[in-house]
Amino acid sequence: MKPCVIGLSLVVAMGCAGIAAAQNDTPEARVQAVDRYFKEVSMRDMMTEMVTEVSKQLPPEQRSAFETALLRNLRLDVVETAARQSLARHLSVEEIDTFTEFLRRPAGKSAMGKMKFYLADLMPVVQDEIVRAIKLTQSERQ
Repeated sequence: MKPCVIGLSLVVAMGCAGIAAAQNDTPEARVQAVDRYFKEVSMRDMMTEMVTEVSKQLPPEQRSAFETALLRNLRLDVVETAARQSLARHLSVEEIDTFTEFLRRPAGKSAMGKMKFYLADLMPVVQDEIVRAIKLTQSERQ
């Protein structure tokens, strides 16, 4: 009987914790969690790194001018607003806080810094596969 009582107590406690977490997951709490996240993540740095990676597709003598022009014309406020809204819409407070805690750790910061290389490697493959699939789909229709 004692194991049943302990098991039932754990189930009830876990359920209560879930209810408490859900009650704290309000739109206002999500905005606060997103604010904490953006204290760890610089949208300017992220976009600068992305532009630098994209510029590597150009000849070396054209890269600097391309980066300067793109960064001058890029509306960081628009990108950050969209990122903030999307995070708050799709992630719970707990999930945002988990990402934030991850980014506060040295290994988390390091891993996120390397993600641009991962994405730079992956994007051409994904783009090529999408183009290939579109062409194949079009040829099947004929």
